[in-house]
Amino acid sequence: MKHASAIAQLTISAEICEKNAPINEVEGNHEQAELERNNAVAYRAAIARLEIE
Repeated sequence: MKHASAIAQLTISAEICEKNAPINEVEGNHEQAELERNNAVAYRAAIARLEIE
């Protein structure tokens, strides 16, 4: 795969954001949780684009 390393890094970043968002939500850090959700979506979109190439 052409972009395997980038995809691996983006996957790790997305998983971290997806794991941390609910934790921050429970702790009352709503802005941080929203940022992490948005970042996870962006990382997943980037992964999808790279997988097409």
